[in-house]
Amino acid sequence: MNAEKIIVVAIIFIVCGATATYFLTQDSVAFNWDRITHEQGKTIYDYTGGVSITRVDYRPPVYNNITNDYRPKYPGMSNEEYQWIFGKLPSFPEDFYSIVQLIQDGKITDYARISSNYWKQPEFYVGWEYVFNSTYLNNDPNSWIPEGYGCYPVIKEANVDKGSSIVVNTYFKTGYATEAYQGLIIRPYLPDEAINIKGDTLFKQPEDAEKYLKVSITNEDNKLYQSFRHKLKYDNVRENDWLVVLEPTYKVITDEYNNFIKYDGFPSDWVRLLNLSVDISDNTPSGTYIVAIKIEPPCFEINQEYYFSTEHEYYGKLYNPGGRIYRTKVPHFQFVLNVE
Repeated sequence: MNAEKIIVVAIIFIVCGATATYFLTQDSVAFNWDRITHEQGKTIYDYTGGVSITRVDYRPPVYNNITNDYRPKYPGMSNEEYQWIFGKLPSFPEDFYSIVQLIQDGKITDYARISSNYWKQPEFYVGWEYVFNSTYLNNDPNSWIPEGYGCYPVIKEANVDKGSSIVVNTYFKTGYATEAYQGLIIRPYLPDEAINIKGDTLFKQPEDAEKYLKVSITNEDNKLYQSFRHKLKYDNVRENDWLVVLEPTYKVITDEYNNFIKYDGFPSDWVRLLNLSVDISDNTPSGTYIVAIKIEPPCFEINQEYYFSTEHEYYGKLYNPGGRIYRTKVPHFQFVLNVE
């Protein structure tokens, strides 16, 4: 059987601050390599650094006659609020928590094949139920969260052959209760070192890694950006980057007199499957390499187009260039490659 073994560490960023929750799974994903690379659960490095690992708890399925699916019932939530918060998301599957347990146990491992009915639910991510009351049911009207995002999982490891290519997936999610349309450049790069989720150095990048590894994100850029890109004299989006605009996950809707009507919760694309492509050249020296992604703000020329645009509601006063406030020592996503 052609297979690779991957160990995955997952992290969910709760809001735009530094609060985070972790869980660990053991993965093995089928790819076109000619051997099994290493035993299930055996990794070169300790990616957790001793951090306690949390799981999503199992819940038996109970039909919700408000949402007409199996979404959990939350005390204190009105029928209207169910629609406001979850109305744009896929139907909640009956076997949701069974599938989540299989993913956490490493028995379901191909993230690209998992239906969005699962990974677009906030209940899929550790920490949701801890922040639900404060961010949605009891949101502070005097606060404003302009920025928040993260990847799930944040670390993957694989053994790869020289001369091979691989596309690695992670879920890129908007933070809970963010209230701005965030313009982001998501940039793949080769960092100087790999670090665990505590920020400790694991290993240094081999010398001249950029000569042997070519990395890119293959997701399609924001459509409005594509429409005006050719007009710009300057543009800081590189060919292998991904420019994306994240919609708010909490947006208050008012009338012309600023009276509250309702609030919108999760948009349909609040989580996206990020595709990181890595090409390994034939003459790559054997060793362990690290690929990562980082977030950069779009340049002034790009942001100005969004501010002036009248083609979509989410530009203008609700647009916020991301990548300026929310900075972490640990990269949002790391991919460890053992080249043999």
